[in-house]
Amino acid sequence: MTGGRARWAAMLGVAAAVSALLAATGWLAPGPSRGPAAQDPASCTILQAENERDGAPTTLRLLSLPDGATKRLTQAGYWINAMGYSAAQDVVYGVADGTRRGRYDHGSHAVRIDASGSVTDLGVVGRAGARRPVWSLVTGATAGAIAGNRWYVRQDSDLYTVDVDPASADYLRVVHRTALRPVSLAVGVDDFAYDSSSGLLLGVSTTSRGDSSVVSLDPSTGEVAVVPGLRFPRGGAYGSVVLGPEAIYATANRDGRRSVTYRLLRDGSGPAVEVSTGPALVSGDAAGCFAEAAPPPITVSESPAPTPSSTTSPPPPSPTATTPTTPTTPAPEPPPPSRPPPVEQPAAVAPAPTPPPVVTPTPKPRAEEPTAPPSKHRVQPTEKPQPVVEGTAVKTKEKRRWGLTALILVLGGGAAVGHVRRHR
Repeated sequence: MTGGRARWAAMLGVAAAVSALLAATGWLAPGPSRGPAAQDPASCTILQAENERDGAPTTLRLLSLPDGATKRLTQAGYWINAMGYSAAQDVVYGVADGTRRGRYDHGSHAVRIDASGSVTDLGVVGRAGARRPVWSLVTGATAGAIAGNRWYVRQDSDLYTVDVDPASADYLRVVHRTALRPVSLAVGVDDFAYDSSSGLLLGVSTTSRGDSSVVSLDPSTGEVAVVPGLRFPRGGAYGSVVLGPEAIYATANRDGRRSVTYRLLRDGSGPAVEVSTGPALVSGDAAGCFAEAAPPPITVSESPAPTPSSTTSPPPPSPTATTPTTPTTPAPEPPPPSRPPPVEQPAAVAPAPTPPPVVTPTPKPRAEEPTAPPSKHRVQPTEKPQPVVEGTAVKTKEKRRWGLTALILVLGGGAAVGHVRRHR
């Protein structure tokens, strides 16, 4: 026993030394690092507006990035474009040129889209200070983005700033107009996204000068410039552009018979990669890159953290608990294991000795029961000979009667013979 314990102690010592060495060198670090790794900071969800043909209602979809999974929300009754996401209000604003019945008479209306895909018509987008809007200045807009309470909308070579503060007197009114220059780059931008780090709008210009390059637009000056080293595949218009933490996502409306969403790293370290495809579009737009998808992974990463610690603690007590449980459990607890089988499956082996004592008393009464019948059988034969004895007595009486009769006959016959002799 002493030698065996010494060998186990030596083995445990070696294991502890190896574990300490691995922890010191960082090989055991991946355990805790799995929590943060489960949360992908580059992932987000965007709202896409797809217009497959002129006059057809817009289809609203949710696109998960970067995996490219899509979910159809609804088919809106509007022709929507130039969308922007307000993080403060958690809604999307868009420009609607008309409905199923046709285009609006006074130009485009502003619409609000909530998380469920429900669309609300907010009326004509007029000029700040005007009592009644006569014509919507953003009619035919194709690009939109929101920064704070400012909704930037590009229409042709002009950049309009619309107030989207519900508490403002100029709510849904154009408060500023900026001319975009050069026009040769500006008119090829069909969507853009706001970059909070630089205060610029980033889009893709598909003019001959732009050549599908990423361009920046300065809302304050209207300057449009090519961003070096960032370019998407050549093709049609890029109607949807959103910014992720590490990449720019842009959707080409038509690439053959389909639309394609690409992912381009913002540091220019690699080419654009296809992440999703859909039907070919006449026009399209996108808004958001909602970071709301990040919190769920955080919750999941916290829960596994205690799991390994709890898993480590049970092994030592489990062997200790097994030794006393085996003798104690069988006798007093046969019914509980039957009720919770998953928990008490190991204890089910212990009740096995319980049936033997139950079987032992059972044969004893059975042994007594067979003893009783033989005694009854013995009583029955004793009763049977009794009538036999009574029959023998009757026969004896009859024999006596016949013997007496014979004696009388003999005596009578002798007397008769004597009487005859005397009379001769």
